[in-house]
Amino acid sequence: MGNNPEILKMLNACRFDEAIPAVEKTFRAAAAESPERLIDAARGIVGWRGFFKNIDQERVSETYFRSVYQLLQELAGPDSPAAMAAGENLAGILGALDQNEEAITLREKVFDSVSKRFPPDDPRYMQVRDGLVFLYRRAGHQEKVAALNRKVRLCEHLAGALQYILDQGAQIFSCGQAWTENCHIWAYFDTLLDCDGLMTGLSLDPCVQIHDHRGTHEGSERGLVCSVHHDALMGPHPSDAGPQTRTITKV
Repeated sequence: MGNNPEILKMLNACRFDEAIPAVEKTFRAAAAESPERLIDAARGIVGWRGFFKNIDQERVSETYFRSVYQLLQELAGPDSPAAMAAGENLAGILGALDQNEEAITLREKVFDSVSKRFPPDDPRYMQVRDGLVFLYRRAGHQEKVAALNRKVRLCEHLAGALQYILDQGAQIFSCGQAWTENCHIWAYFDTLLDCDGLMTGLSLDPCVQIHDHRGTHEGSERGLVCSVHHDALMGPHPSDAGPQTRTITKV
């Protein structure tokens, strides 16, 4: 956005009626120069995802995000990475405004695109996946949540435990790089995990260790981590879980 300081000011001030024609002028001028120049201009503008004080500001922003998406579909191509990035921004706004079905349709398209361009352990893939799971869960599409869960792949030391936990009816609500160090793919479940019981009952390899974190600002968790590949299966910490939270074990 450094090349468009005036547009940035408009967006931060929620002056979307002014920002829309300014963005269109910028995109069309860039596209007239070269596809590369358009991508460069789009990267800066799509990087602004919104900073809103309340739902009213989000609601007003919908027209802006929809305009950016439509412009990039036209100028860069309907399936271009630039259009998909703009589509992901629009899907986030639509989800926040409870326009769930349109948000789901759009995010499914974005997820299909990132699935073809990035491996499952790429942060961009995992971010869109988690966003899609969130929308599915909120809309009650449990079968679609389960289908995405079945696509999660962890290392050979945890793959069997992952399948066992899923078979018990647990759901993954987040899957990504939770920490900056020694963290590859961490799958977070909506159930407590009896780590000792799972390690013994499933005969997990010695490289699988119990991770017990009683955080404050960054949250709490307890689960199993592979010390070789840094994948993990994680649930809430028992000290934080409610009385109705299920526990997955293996006897």
